[in-house]
Amino acid sequence: MRNLFKKYWLVIVLSLIVNIPIIILGVTRTDKEIILKGDTTKINSFVNVETNYIEEGSFSSIYVVDVEHSTMLQNIFAKNDHTVDVRDINLSYSHINDIESFQIGQIQKNSSIMVSTIQAFNYAKTKNENLKLDYSFKSFCVTFYFEGSPFKIGDEIISCNEIDYTKGREELINKLLNSKKDDKVKIIRNKKEKEIILTDNIYNLCRFYTYYDIDFKTSNPKITINKTTSGGPSGGLLQTLSILNKLTTFDYTRGKKISGTGTIGVNGSVGSIGGVEQKIYTAFDDEMDVFFCPSENYDDALKAYNTISGKEKMALVKVETLVDAIRYLEDVS
Repeated sequence: MRNLFKKYWLVIVLSLIVNIPIIILGVTRTDKEIILKGDTTKINSFVNVETNYIEEGSFSSIYVVDVEHSTMLQNIFAKNDHTVDVRDINLSYSHINDIESFQIGQIQKNSSIMVSTIQAFNYAKTKNENLKLDYSFKSFCVTFYFEGSPFKIGDEIISCNEIDYTKGREELINKLLNSKKDDKVKIIRNKKEKEIILTDNIYNLCRFYTYYDIDFKTSNPKITINKTTSGGPSGGLLQTLSILNKLTTFDYTRGKKISGTGTIGVNGSVGSIGGVEQKIYTAFDDEMDVFFCPSENYDDALKAYNTISGKEKMALVKVETLVDAIRYLEDVS
C-alpha cells in the first residue's frame, strides 16, 4: 500500500484537490429553493363524474418540482438552465415541519376540489336545471400559523364569538378578518371542539382555506373524488373546467389538450400561483394545445413562452375568471 501511494501520490493529491471542493459544494445546503419542470396530470384521474358525454380532448393540471434547501452545487447547475428558477426560501415557513407542509398541500387541494365542484355545478345548472348538488359551508381550515400562534395546521375554525357559521362563510370570514384580542374562536382539532382566546387579530395568527360539506350521495350526476398525493390549490381552474365538461353535452375540449394553472375562488375568480414559468415549459414539452394563465402571472408566463421555439403550437391565454376560460373554449375553432 505504501509503495502504491508513493507511486501514485501525485494522482491521489490532484484527485483530492479536484473532488473535495465538489463534495463540499454537493453536500452544503443553502437557504435557496429550486423550481424545476414537472409533469401534466389528467384531471379525470382523480375526479370522476358519472355521465357518458363524449370528451375528445383532455384537461390537465400541471405540477412542478420544488427542491428546498438546495445544495450549492445544485444552485450552480440551476442558474445555467433558463427553465429552472432559484429563489430564496420564505423564512416565514421555517417553523413548519415536513409533515405540516404535506398537510398544508392536502388541505389546499381538498378545498380546491370542493370549490371546483361547486363552481362547475353552479355554471352547468344555468344550462340544465336537472343537475343537483347539495352543499353548505362547513369551516375555515388553517393552512398556516405564525410562530407562537395558538392554531395548528388542520384546525377547522367554525365560529368567532359564537357567530352562527351555518348561515354561510361571508358573515364568519368578515368577523375573523376583523377579529380583535380576547375574541373567542371555536375550532375543531382532532375531531374535538376547542375554544381559543385570541391574543391578536386572527389574520396575524393564521391563514385558512374554505371547507364545504358536499352531499355526493345525492348529487345528480354522481361524483367520486379519488385520493391523490398531489397537493396545493393551483389546479383549481382546470379541475372546474374538467368537471363542467362532464356535466354538459357540449365538449369544451373541442378535441384539444387543455392545460393551465390558477386557483379557483368561490366567486369564480382565477388566482395567481407560483412556478408559472416552469409550468409553461412543462405544458409545451407535453404537447398541450392551450395553456390558461391567471392574469396576475401573465407577464412572467409570457416571458417564458417567448423563449420557446415553436411556441405557436400552444396558445397562451390570459384569464381572470372561470367565465373567461369558458368563453375562450366556446369560441376557439
